[in-house]
Amino acid sequence: MKKIKRTMWNLPRDLTEEVLSRVPLTSLRKVRSTCKKWNTLSKDSFFAKKHLGQEAKVAEEAKELMVVMMDYSVYLMGFNLNLDAESCIKRQGKLIFPGSDKFEVSKVFHCDGLLLCVSKDHTRLVVWNPYCGKPLWIELTSKLNIWPHSSYALGYDKSSNSHKVVRFRDYSMTGVSIDFTIHDLNSDSWRVLDITPDWKVTFFHAGVSLNGNAYWLATKAGESDEFEDGCLVCFDFTRETFGPRLPLPFEHVLEDAVSLSVVRGGEKLAVLFQPWDTLKVEIWVTSKIEPDAVTWESKVFLEASLKQFIHPMFQFLVRGASFFIDEEKKVAMVMDKEFDRAVQPTRHQAYIIGVDGSLKKVDLGEAANKRNVPLACSYLPSLIQPN
Repeated sequence: MKKIKRTMWNLPRDLTEEVLSRVPLTSLRKVRSTCKKWNTLSKDSFFAKKHLGQEAKVAEEAKELMVVMMDYSVYLMGFNLNLDAESCIKRQGKLIFPGSDKFEVSKVFHCDGLLLCVSKDHTRLVVWNPYCGKPLWIELTSKLNIWPHSSYALGYDKSSNSHKVVRFRDYSMTGVSIDFTIHDLNSDSWRVLDITPDWKVTFFHAGVSLNGNAYWLATKAGESDEFEDGCLVCFDFTRETFGPRLPLPFEHVLEDAVSLSVVRGGEKLAVLFQPWDTLKVEIWVTSKIEPDAVTWESKVFLEASLKQFIHPMFQFLVRGASFFIDEEKKVAMVMDKEFDRAVQPTRHQAYIIGVDGSLKKVDLGEAANKRNVPLACSYLPSLIQPN
């Protein structure tokens, strides 16, 4: 009997699927370029579901996946909010945009497995499922008033199940947010929205996605008192409008560090608050959140002073401070930069904070760009295509 020599090229389909299903998400592009057979197989819906099952196992072991923008590049990382873990964060790889290997990213937004990324020069957007599918590139024209201080979000219309991008500007001279436009991915067209807000979103406050809608931290328009009238605002992609201003559980000023996050499970929001004067970190969690209403839990989720661990004047970056919480373990993780206070921030850092006041600092490497602030958001792989 003639002996058949087995190589990766002629393995049985079920064995090939098993091997390829264990390829990390960040390496799939290289696998697909190896040969036509692998490219076809890796895009098969049955295989895709199997591969997502493996990714889910990886996510379960890591506890959660996140997309992190650092130094104008985007990385996929797994993290485990366990203070006893040897490595709380594992970098799984850099995400490479097909057709544009050198695409530099200044903002990233996640919704249902899709990423919305804004180019460093603010002239292009891309909506992309890193797991599968072709990236959808959106060019910004002069008619849309290209402006670096703009807010973006990706969501979906529940009536048509289509995805849309909303965009508006932070224009400080007017004291309000202006120029609201929306892009329908189905029609590949922009429309101007007739919105006159009584609030303002500062461009460095990144929004978050919850149930297909987008939420931002905002302040009352024209606020000039010592304390800003801080609030939440929600853009409903189905109605294509904003709901009313929603209250926060604290008052804050411009110098305070304030940040917004989605709680694992996707049904709650959390907000981080660190006043510039006391520097005590507080994290509050919603008990109910809808586009038109919010209720906060009566007790603060976490309250801690970091002075004894770092230095008495330590404050998270006002422009950064992306964070995550684990309600079960009573732990939070804050992404930031380590400062040489005499010069510039020099390294990317993650701070794991327990409700008991404990702290673990995780070094994420040298900051190649001193001014670019790390931005992180939860990520869950899916088969959803941008449409």
